[in-house]
Amino acid sequence: MPTNTITPAADLREQPQGLGHAAWMGQVRQAMSDRQDAMQAVIDAADAAGRSNLLASEQREFDGHQDELRRLTAIYQANEVDYRQVIMTGGTAPTDRGDELPLLTRSQSFADWTARHGHRADDGQDEVRLGALLRTWVTGRRDGLNDAELRAMAEGTATAGGHLVPTPTAAQLIDKARNTARVFQAGVTTVPMDAATLKVPRLTGTSAPAWRNENAAVAEGDLTLDSVTLTARSMAFLVKMSRELIEDSSPNIVNVVEADLAAQVALELDRVALRGSGTAPEPRGVRNQTGVTLIAHGANGDTIANLQYDMLIDAQAAVRAQNFEPNAVIDAPRTEQGLAKLKDLNGQYIQPPQGLLPRYPTNQVPINLTVGTSTDTSEVYTGQWDQLYFGLRTGPMTIQLVERYADVGQVALLIWMRGDIALAHGEAFAVDTGVRA
Repeated sequence: MPTNTITPAADLREQPQGLGHAAWMGQVRQAMSDRQDAMQAVIDAADAAGRSNLLASEQREFDGHQDELRRLTAIYQANEVDYRQVIMTGGTAPTDRGDELPLLTRSQSFADWTARHGHRADDGQDEVRLGALLRTWVTGRRDGLNDAELRAMAEGTATAGGHLVPTPTAAQLIDKARNTARVFQAGVTTVPMDAATLKVPRLTGTSAPAWRNENAAVAEGDLTLDSVTLTARSMAFLVKMSRELIEDSSPNIVNVVEADLAAQVALELDRVALRGSGTAPEPRGVRNQTGVTLIAHGANGDTIANLQYDMLIDAQAAVRAQNFEPNAVIDAPRTEQGLAKLKDLNGQYIQPPQGLLPRYPTNQVPINLTVGTSTDTSEVYTGQWDQLYFGLRTGPMTIQLVERYADVGQVALLIWMRGDIALAHGEAFAVDTGVRA
């Protein structure tokens, strides 16, 4: 994009007369995005010329866009108070490296983000519960509905394919799944995607200070960047239920349906984030990403009794050796059981050493992997988990009640969502392989 078509930060410092706050912030976000694209264009031009470093003129152009991006970011942070924590999140997240994309931590709500950015109206009132809508659609009963749910029913959600769940409810289900998934509990970063693909810039090289003698030349260094690309991929599943179950259930069906759907989504997000193959349409998980440190334990693996806590300590050290700070471990429940049962020669349980990271077991880490002649091995994942990006296509999830199974007395919920997995830096992760019981 030509520089003269990008709105300068100076022109956006004050809210224009007659323009609403949301529209003003939209202009600021667009200008920020344009500056990011211009920075990336400079990098792409150098790549196309076969150069890994920027020319002096290119560096000046890049720095000019980056300075404007910082000014725009300051405007945005000062006027979008709720967004400030998102922008400032993470010591090594891309927000410190020139781009100002929305990055949501575990504690930040995707539903709130969609409300602030025009994907639904946020009236601050009651939550619209999926189970409550399901019960009303099937039985016609409106008892127990709160005001927000009554309004949602009145707004007409019926489509040719059935009843479409309102966007706020889908966003709330995403948050429930995020709260349940182990990778998100470990600290994965959620990146809302307003397009089918999204490039997240990252810094890959920088200069280093150097001591110099009087009148000697100053050491030079080059700032190098590239990007990771998130591509929205589709995940869908169908959940069937009998009409009698819904008709005869107490209002508890409200919580049961949402908890079950959130758990199913969370399990799949754990699996694909850790071990996704990367073969379309499946995203590529940590285990199959480049740059990740793989720690083998012999040709046929080794037992937890032999590896003990040294395995965890060494994995933490491997990540730190790459200048990243690990914050959590994800492993299989069997691994946790083995560590908990470690005993000394007197039969006394061994106390874990100081400095071990929090661990989050999930059965999405297999225990039947083949290493050499062993067919019962597992893996242990150690990392700085905010370096794993979960791109979520804003919409964000579509949930629809379909009645194609009416002839057998069933209804079904069709759920689909779009997203992707990427690592900002594979070096922020280490995976122990060949871990036996």
